[in-house]
Amino acid sequence: MVDKNACRRACRVSFAWLAVAALLICVIWGNSLVPGEGSGSLSRYVTELGQEALRALGLPHAWLTNFVVRKTAHFTEYLLLGVVTMRGWRPHLAGDADARRVRWGAAVPAALAAAAVAVTLVAVPSLDETIQLSVAGRSGQVTDVLLDCAGAATGVALTLAASWLCRRGGAPQR
Repeated sequence: MVDKNACRRACRVSFAWLAVAALLICVIWGNSLVPGEGSGSLSRYVTELGQEALRALGLPHAWLTNFVVRKTAHFTEYLLLGVVTMRGWRPHLAGDADARRVRWGAAVPAALAAAAVAVTLVAVPSLDETIQLSVAGRSGQVTDVLLDCAGAATGVALTLAASWLCRRGGAPQR
């Protein structure tokens, strides 16, 4: 049974969190504009640092490859985007009294906020890989879009879990 009032519930959008999301999108797309040689040398540098740190700790290090570093970076940056996009649109706080405490924001229907989150978290990685098609030494990968979407979905899930835990424990949402 569908809750007819759920569609009418409003949530308070946070412009500050949406600004952070926009900044993160600019960083992501900026990284996509780096030619293949520069991008590759950065990830090789990070791989070497990671392997040295693991080696110094006496831990196995051969598993940390350039491929692992690059794919982990994809997943992580979109996990962060999922979190900040959810914090910006706040569909999980629809009708919550604490959600009205946002200083710089506006009320929007929860369904619109949820749709904005979904569209953002699919469109950004799709455009990201499309950008790479026109950059020397780079290529757009459908598998990277899927990995990015998995990272974003994880960020959304973590935000929902944190919100649920805070509500359950009585801690205020901000």
